[in-house]
Amino acid sequence: MIIPLKDTTSSRIAARLVSLRDQQGASALGRVMTLLVVVPSADEVEDAIAICDAASREHPCRVIVVVDSPATGPSPSGSIEPRLDAELRVGDAAGPSDVVVLVPSGLDADDLDLLVAPLLLSDTPVVAYWPGMPPPSPGQHPLGRIAIRRITDSRGSECPVSTLLDLARSYAPGDTDLGWSGVTLWRALLAALVADFGSAPVSARVHGHATHPSSFLIAAWLRRELGVPVERETDPSAQTLTRVSFDLEDGSRVRLERDADSSVAFVHREGLDPASVNLPRRRVQDCLMEELRRLDPDVYYGSLITEDLAAFAPGGGR
Repeated sequence: MIIPLKDTTSSRIAARLVSLRDQQGASALGRVMTLLVVVPSADEVEDAIAICDAASREHPCRVIVVVDSPATGPSPSGSIEPRLDAELRVGDAAGPSDVVVLVPSGLDADDLDLLVAPLLLSDTPVVAYWPGMPPPSPGQHPLGRIAIRRITDSRGSECPVSTLLDLARSYAPGDTDLGWSGVTLWRALLAALVADFGSAPVSARVHGHATHPSSFLIAAWLRRELGVPVERETDPSAQTLTRVSFDLEDGSRVRLERDADSSVAFVHREGLDPASVNLPRRRVQDCLMEELRRLDPDVYYGSLITEDLAAFAPGGGR
């Protein structure tokens, strides 16, 4: 059921949600969190809902999509009267969640936290998620201030690695980025590969896209974990990450390689036939589900992006 509400208030929306749930014989007791999703325009609402719908099947929650656009703030001339339009989605239209879409106009953007306050589920954590270009400092955003976790996706920006470096400079405990969960499968496979080495690695080389954060994050992670020199090189054919190679103490070399358009990677060892392994590119939904599994600060991620990532940025030293 999709119900549009024009020129309304947050309190009226909250009362309507309670009424709808009573009519349908359902409640919010099974919801484990409130997920605040911030998009810059109404055109991006449907994509955001689709991503959250998949994630909410593992993490039932109330999804509040807030359109935080230039029209949100008051007009300089004061000609725009403050107004809130909304849309409620419950039942089959919302999957396992309640979905509330808020489109404010003529309001002070600094008061977005007050706008959503009546709609937050009681006694459950609040998570904020920016599927597109994140704010300069998620922890200082009005909705980020009330969230215990703040999830960004630097990959949705024009220059993802620059965006991630900006996020590193404003990092606060509770921040995370889907670029990090996007390389979870690579990290797991590389950790297993290194554990199987017959000789210790003395250096590593990472190949990937010029601005996608995956190769930068993997390079920083390898240097942090192995304590050996790591180089990052640009692969013109890469969409994300394509190859990681290791030089070992015994003079041999091992590499894990995946073509840009493939979901199968190959492990190359000297003297052995290549071994194939499944290594698909992760969907945004999978990355979001992973981040929602933990609501405590990701201390390791915070240390990595604030202490190690800059060394692999353009102009960074090794």
